[in-house]
Amino acid sequence: MEKPFYADIADFDEDKRIETIGHAAMTFGKTVAFVTDDEEGKADRYIRKLQERFPGIVVIARGAGPVANTVFVKVGPPTET
Repeated sequence: MEKPFYADIADFDEDKRIETIGHAAMTFGKTVAFVTDDEEGKADRYIRKLQERFPGIVVIARGAGPVANTVFVKVGPPTET
């Protein structure tokens, strides 16, 4: 089994984070999970930007984050059926 890759991109600006997440999912075919503040609309904004910049990217899951006041979103490349 392949070990998960971890990158701390908290110091990047939002657009660079979006680019990094989308690139990993769409170019490398990876499932990518990210955590952000639970600020109203923030996760939705990330998802919208990801879908605009990376057509076909799939939201696999989202929910309460691992620590208080956060949410997680898991995205990946398009799945073939």
